[in-house]
Amino acid sequence: MSSYRDILYHDYSASFGGQKALDTSVQHAQYEATYDSLPSNRGAVIADLGCGKGEWLGWMASKGFSKLTGVDLSPADLAIARQNEPSCAWIEQNVIHFLESQSAAFDLLHAKDIIEHFTKDEFIRFLSAARNALKPGGELWLLTFNAQSPLSAAIRYGDFTHEIGLTPASMAQCLRACGYSHISVQGRHYCTNSASGQVRRFLGGIVFGFSQLLLKIRHGGAANERGIDLHCTQPDLFTMACKA
Repeated sequence: MSSYRDILYHDYSASFGGQKALDTSVQHAQYEATYDSLPSNRGAVIADLGCGKGEWLGWMASKGFSKLTGVDLSPADLAIARQNEPSCAWIEQNVIHFLESQSAAFDLLHAKDIIEHFTKDEFIRFLSAARNALKPGGELWLLTFNAQSPLSAAIRYGDFTHEIGLTPASMAQCLRACGYSHISVQGRHYCTNSASGQVRRFLGGIVFGFSQLLLKIRHGGAANERGIDLHCTQPDLFTMACKA
């Protein structure tokens, strides 16, 4: 009997209709706004875990990076990735199994919109496997929804394959337990430069600012740890951590 993952991941993007359409102009603009800095070494060995159609790796290739690998379970999405970026290595495999087969192989592991699809046990297994697959001093980058943001339940339950949600505190907790150091967890709210995007940015600033105040009232004056914004309420979390 097939599991829900067998059915929904076979052609993952198509199940959402137009919601996950490939539009590099929009997606690359979002990456430019999200990733504050990229590795200085253009020869860094990089893997994108849950790469989908290869949008992020395509952007990285445009930045001059060449040692790029994408890993995903969806054969339909990977077929598009291979067509658009034939220079990258594309692997159809469970990302945890892939990481467990590697040892000190990568300078950077990137995972966007994937960790929310893991169970708690799978997430810890993923973090441990990623740490093993990183070279000494290598970095893990994670982008996921912020479970303490207003209306986060709409994102949590907007995809049937989502299993968990993380806050800055729980993200840092798991990374520390799995042996990572130099942890940074920051909020993100990307808006386009269009008129509607500017309105979203303005209104979001009000809503997220008020929500942050409520969090501080609820939790008191607990100081943020260095690099970890415990009170952020933006819709997304961007996390960076190093292999200790």
